[in-house]
Amino acid sequence: MRERAPDFNLPLVGGGYRSLHDLLDPGGGILVFFKEECATSEMVVSRLGSLAKALEREDRFFLAIAEDDEETARAFRDKHKLVFPLAWQSAPYHASRAYRITTVPTVFVVDGTGIIAERVEGFIKSEYEALGEAVEQALALGSAPPILDKPEDLPALRPG
Repeated sequence: MRERAPDFNLPLVGGGYRSLHDLLDPGGGILVFFKEECATSEMVVSRLGSLAKALEREDRFFLAIAEDDEETARAFRDKHKLVFPLAWQSAPYHASRAYRITTVPTVFVVDGTGIIAERVEGFIKSEYEALGEAVEQALALGSAPPILDKPEDLPALRPG
């Protein structure tokens, strides 16, 4: 049985808020949970720019959610020159708990009805490479978008 994605309402770096409900129309997208101090999170999140741009062109959402305060999340965004939306949450990390995050990074593909179609935890390169097809199908895209920038430079496995 597929699971419904829990709703949330999180502040964005730079102002405003986003909830899952705000993001579902017209066709779903990607959530990625991370923590600034996690080297694996840094490796993955800094390489998701092409995916975020591809989803934006298709009117799908991409939202990175930091398990950090706003200042730390802003510094992470600026350091990596991220151009996609970045939300933040402080302890006790209500959104992360609702999504049962046990390791970061964790990526969720959420279809347009709010159902979690795919979940990838930590970093196993082959899982990220296979994620393109799941994204294409769950989000009703014409073709699989690129998932990671410069995947050839990445190890096969890296603990989260």
